[in-house]
Parts: sequence; C-alpha cells; structure tokens
Amino acid sequence: MNLQKLRLGQLKPSATTEAGDTHFSKVTAMFNFDGSDTATTTTGLDASNKNLTISYGSGDQLSNTQKKFGATSIYVADGIELSSSDGFNMGTGDFTMEAWFYFTDFSESYALFDQWQSSGSYRHQIWTGKTSAGTAGRLDWYYANTSSFSTANPAVSTGAWTHIACVRHNGTLKIYINGTADSNTQSYTGQFGRTAGMAFGDQLSGGASGRAQYYLDDLRITKGLARYTSNFTAPTTAHLTTGGDSLKQVIVNEDADGVIVGTGGINPVRIAKAWVHFDGTAVTTLESYNISSVTDRGTGLYKINFSTNMTSTSYTAAGTVSTGSDQTTPFVIRGTTYATDGFSFVTNYSGTSSIGYSDPNDVTVIVFGN
Repeated sequence: MNLQKLRLGQLKPSATTEAGDTHFSKVTAMFNFDGSDTATTTTGLDASNKNLTISYGSGDQLSNTQKKFGATSIYVADGIELSSSDGFNMGTGDFTMEAWFYFTDFSESYALFDQWQSSGSYRHQIWTGKTSAGTAGRLDWYYANTSSFSTANPAVSTGAWTHIACVRHNGTLKIYINGTADSNTQSYTGQFGRTAGMAFGDQLSGGASGRAQYYLDDLRITKGLARYTSNFTAPTTAHLTTGGDSLKQVIVNEDADGVIVGTGGINPVRIAKAWVHFDGTAVTTLESYNISSVTDRGTGLYKINFSTNMTSTSYTAAGTVSTGSDQTTPFVIRGTTYATDGFSFVTNYSGTSSIGYSDPNDVTVIVFGN
C-alpha cells in the first residue's frame, strides 16, 4: 500500500452544515421584530438565548409599513423597553450595539439604546432627532452620566433605512453609520451600562424631551466583542440567529460553541456537564461552568445550582474537599439529592458518620451525564 501524507485540500465534508454566528454566545439581545401588523407582542421576539421581553408605550406596535428584513419592523411612537437582568451591563470591556433605523421626523429629540435612568455614572444613551443644539439628524452619545460626544455632521436622515452601530473597541467609543465610522470618537474605559433594561424612544425613566418617530428592525447587542473595528459593508441580510448546527467547521476562536472532527464527532457523554470550585466557609465561587450559584444548607451541607438543567437525575458527581488546617484527613462529598436543577451533598470525614462535620475551605465538584 502506498501511503501519502494527507493534505488539507484532500479533506471533504461528509455532510452540509448550517451556517451560524461563531460569536452567538455573546449576543445578549437580538430582536427581528417579525410578527403580525399592528401587534404588540411581548414575548417570542428575542432570538438570543436570553429570551427577553418587550413592553410598549402608546402607539408602539409591529408594522409592515416599513421593514428592513422579514414581515414587519417595530414602529416606535412613544417608547419601548427591553427587559434584562444583566445583559445590558457591558462592564469595562468591548461591546457592539447595532440596529436598522428608519426615521420619519426630526422635529423632536429622542433616545436610541437608552439606559438613562435617575443618576449614576453607569447610565448611557444615544440621542438623535432635533438635538439640544438644534442639529436635526446628529447623533449624541451620552456616557458616564453626563459626558458626551457628537457625530461630526448630521449623521442620519429621514425616509431611508440606516444601519447604526455603536461600538467600544479597546477603550474607544465609535459610531458607524451604514458601515462608515464617524470621525469623532471618545476614549472611555470605565464601567458602561447597568443591570437594567434598555429603552428606545422615550427615556428609560420617562420624561424625554420629545417623542420618537421611527421604525426599528434587526436589533443586535453583543457583550464582550467589538464586531466592527474598521469600516465595513452594512449587513444585507438579517443577523444569524444561531451558532450553527452540530457539524461545526474547525474554528480557532474563543467564542466557537463546538468543534467536531471526523465522522463520529465528539460524544457529549464524555464532556463535563458542570463543574465548580468554591470556598465552603464563605460559600464564594472561585471558578465554575454551568453553575449559577452555590447554596449553603448548613455546616458541611451545600447545593450546587445548574445554570442549565440536566435532562435527568441519573447523572454522576464527584469532588474533592480539604480544609486549610488539615490537609491529611480524607474528606469526601456524599450526594443526598440528585435533581435536574441542582446537586445537594454533604462533606464529612471518610469512613465516619460525622455528617456536616465542618465547613471546608476548599471544595470542587464535577458533574457528568447525558
């Protein structure tokens, strides 16, 4: 047999794959606003994994009068608000907030991407319409409470769809209009956003100086990633709403949600479903995966709560326990309850019945299952 070295060009796909967004895990909101004309649907519009809800103000509704992609967009006449417990808290890292806007009037000013609520250095918003300086169509970006900068010229106009992307990349705030960066930028590395919802039109806390008059479509907010770092071509199709299917391409990327090599793929049973390393005295998590929290149930008693539930209670769990003063005595964990939402266990000396003997300062647990 004549064996030759395998070249990459000789590799052939065994099946087709569904294209996906390799950074989809960082998407904290994705609204395509597709539905029935005049509807005020509150759920089911968010295509991200967050399943956010939406509330409507007076006159706000889905509309087929103007739409960039799909059946409808949303007409913002007063102010809509997207719910979120933490998805709009961008921290100090990179982020991208983008959407398509169709403005119909600039006689009053109104907000885009708005978290302007009461006082505090974390609030922010994008402002347009007839701004306080009287420049219709200019975009003003307020951040860190009262700090702000504006686009160099009137950036948007009425009667046409405009793609607006607000990006922080390596500590610089930048606005892209239809893929072209405005010349004005601002350096800001501090905390951005808060653990609150995001409004469009009226201010999040109410009391905006005017009422919005625009259509909004294909909204996407990405936390921890500057999707645009230089001029780009504005999207010509709606954003991808998944990370792709199980037949992944081989991607060297920290956000890739799976890699399968070969025809058999990776057996998911061989992959840990959850793990955690925590301090049992203070009950503080050091590192974890698929663990939302650790519950202190008493001396030496704990429950680890899964972020994503297990499919059954037939999983297995193992771990290690030690104390700062005693590194030689064999401690063990013993499961008491295997539930789909979490695993309850006790720690004690191996070979004794001293349940809950003490609170160990170092606990690790790993969970495997189907």
